[in-house]
Amino acid sequence: MSDGLLQGRRVVTTRPDAGDLERRLEHYGAAVVHLPLTNIVDVGVNTSVDESIDWLVVTSANGARRSEPWASRASHRCAVGPTSAAVLREVSGEIVDLVPENASGEDLVRSFPTAPSGGGHVVIVRGEQASGEVRTGIEQLGWRVTDVVTYRTQPIEVDQHIAEPASTSDLVLLAASSAATAWASICRTYGLSSPPVVVIGAPTAHTAEQEALQVAAIAEPSTIDGLVSATLKYFN
Repeated sequence: MSDGLLQGRRVVTTRPDAGDLERRLEHYGAAVVHLPLTNIVDVGVNTSVDESIDWLVVTSANGARRSEPWASRASHRCAVGPTSAAVLREVSGEIVDLVPENASGEDLVRSFPTAPSGGGHVVIVRGEQASGEVRTGIEQLGWRVTDVVTYRTQPIEVDQHIAEPASTSDLVLLAASSAATAWASICRTYGLSSPPVVVIGAPTAHTAEQEALQVAAIAEPSTIDGLVSATLKYFN
């Protein structure tokens, strides 16, 4: 592909930290506006896990970063996608036994094993606002599940003089449902019209549509690579 495919395009990225996504977009010539919409706050863990753990499951990289001491105690480990798996390996020092082909809660459940005849125990390390999709699906496979909530996502206050230039960009990339909610709220607060948005997966698309945002594309797969590919396809 030509390095200039996004030349002249202004793209807003909204993850808490700038990094590989922004570098990739700039490589293709985009003018990138990094506008963090949320940040991650640790919460006190009030869940005790004394019994053995057959599987440790993380549904985000933030959960993986906060997965100890449960990850190293587990017989097996599962991460929702490659980014989460890399963090989980680094944090626990252990192999990650299961990473679904597509980075989504639905595919995680689809690829997760059925519990043995005697049952078994799964610990899910997650954020406060995470949906119950993964827990429900794993329970339906016969497992007993313990949720360990280690963090919450909260919106960042964005001043109008920062929000207005972002609203005149060509595209906004949303990598979480919480970002979709936060961006829509900012637009409503200041009476702004949002550009089309590219979202990281179906749950984020659903939230964006509920918030009356125009979803231009859904990343396939639900990764940074997927977001970049969807952005390139949208403009070309």
